[in-house]
Amino acid sequence: MAADELEYNVYYHTLQNKFRRKYEEALSKCWTLCIPSTSALRGIDITKQFVDIHVLIPHSSSSYYTSSDENCAFGFELKGSCLILEKAPIETAEKHIVQILSEETGYNKELQQYKILITDKPLSPEYKPEEASSVTVHNKNILSLTDAVDFLTQSEAYIEILVKLGPELRNLYPTLMTESLPVVREKMHDLMGRYWMAILKTHTLDRQRDARFQNLISISVENYIMSRMHDLVFQMVSIAHEEEDVRILSLVKELASVGVTADQLGAPEDFAVPLPAAVVELASLDSLNCPIDKLSCLRTTLDLILAELKGAIVDAQSVLSKDSQLPTLTTDDLIPLLVTVIIQAKPLHMASNLYYMENFQWTLSPSDAISFSLVNFKAAIQELLTLKPTSLRPRSEKVHRELGLEDLMK
Repeated sequence: MAADELEYNVYYHTLQNKFRRKYEEALSKCWTLCIPSTSALRGIDITKQFVDIHVLIPHSSSSYYTSSDENCAFGFELKGSCLILEKAPIETAEKHIVQILSEETGYNKELQQYKILITDKPLSPEYKPEEASSVTVHNKNILSLTDAVDFLTQSEAYIEILVKLGPELRNLYPTLMTESLPVVREKMHDLMGRYWMAILKTHTLDRQRDARFQNLISISVENYIMSRMHDLVFQMVSIAHEEEDVRILSLVKELASVGVTADQLGAPEDFAVPLPAAVVELASLDSLNCPIDKLSCLRTTLDLILAELKGAIVDAQSVLSKDSQLPTLTTDDLIPLLVTVIIQAKPLHMASNLYYMENFQWTLSPSDAISFSLVNFKAAIQELLTLKPTSLRPRSEKVHRELGLEDLMK
């Protein structure tokens, strides 16, 4: 696997995103990153254990490495272009020898060097790739950027096409910087269309005519390209919507400072319960860098509101008499709860994020649950902008002020 293909490797991508804390720790301590080749990862679940085994700690003997889990359970000897498993908490029938395909050098923030070893297989024999299955790929759902990268790296033909994307994006960068957002949107859409067609043409005519498979490619290509262009595009969106973002954030901070609760915004008293998980989820919105992950964040936030609300209702029913009844949740009740979560999460670029999600994705169905989430968030922001801290209804004595994000993170 060439160095340029690292960015298409599902494990490397997952390490940088889902396990970012581990990734940053490894770089700061100059540990060695082992990246199994794309074909060796097919069907393997990237877990914390997998990451710990493949982030190696070099020891005083320059040829010996251990895994970075708490117990340093795996030990490896570097001999020439091979890593040999010398110590493991599992039984191995034969010597597990991993071939190093290439070695890259990276630099951390302090400009210290660390190694990246690209290998032909995982470092533990317990991880075995599945055989390629077009049926499995065909039936896949793309629910995140990780899914998109996984889908696009299942095929060597796809990777050969995507390798051309990097230089094209670098050439496109300076021209986009002087364009308006509608023009940027159009150019991004045209670029995605060309790569969608190139990937689709690697398949038989029957597969090319399959609408569901066409959509899988669309979602994957769209989110992969937007993740690569996120910094530029989102910066342009943020500049265009800076005034709205500042207005929303200022109002949110003002409302948070007076300890506004959901009942003051119109939610029934019984629904004005703490929603900490939803607050923490929404607070991650700005850190996500493609449309599908941002949209999924909205969906998860709503799901967590409903889950925490159901938990509170179950707790309440256990202490109420049989004749007591709690109100049924309606869409009208959901909006004030959502506004409360937005106030506590204090997103920095709420208007920019909504514009980005609505305008830089082309595969969202109006009937999709994620589309419903976007509609609800837009309605919640409209409701938020009508609020005046001095004109809120009195808070119920039954309701306690909810903790803000700063309190939850302590």
